[in-house]
Amino acid sequence: MAKRKNQELLKFAEEIGGEEAIEVIKALEKKKEATDEEIAEMTGIRVNTVRKILYALYDNQLAEFRRVRDKDTGWYYYYWRLETKRLPELIRARKMQELKKLKEMLEEETKEIYYHCGTPGHPRLTFDEAMEYEFRCPLCGEMLMQYDNNEIVKELQEKIKKLEKELGIKA
Repeated sequence: MAKRKNQELLKFAEEIGGEEAIEVIKALEKKKEATDEEIAEMTGIRVNTVRKILYALYDNQLAEFRRVRDKDTGWYYYYWRLETKRLPELIRARKMQELKKLKEMLEEETKEIYYHCGTPGHPRLTFDEAMEYEFRCPLCGEMLMQYDNNEIVKELQEKIKKLEKELGIKA
C-alpha cells in the first residue's frame, strides 16, 4: 500500500510541476524536512523553481512548513516536509473531475454526427461545420464523409466504466 501511495504522490507531483516536482518530492522523502535552499542543492534545481513547486504542493495540501527565525540575522528560514494525509482525498477529487470530463466528451461524441476527409491531421467537423464548408475539407478541399466515431465512443465508455469502478460508483 505504501508503494502505491508513493506512486500516486509522484504522479500527482508530476501533474503539479513535472519532472522537477518529482525530484523535490524525492528529496523531501529522503531528508524528511529541509529548506528550499537545501532541496535546490540536493536536486540541482534552481531555488526559485523549488520554491514554486513547494508552494504548489502547499496549495494542494501536500506539504507543510515550519518557520524558524535566526537569532543573529533576524531572517526567517522555512523548513518544508511532506504531508500526505489528504492525498487519497485529493486523488479522488482529481478522478471525479476526470470522470466528469470523460462523460462530457462521451455526450459530445454521441450527440453529434462528424465528418472528415480521411486525411490524418485534418479537422473532424460537426454536421453544421461541414455544411458551412459545403461538405468539403477546409484544408484540402476533398469531399467530407461521415466519420465513424464508434471506436472513440467505445474507448470513452470503457474509461468511464474503469474510473467508476475505481471510485466505487455504480453506473
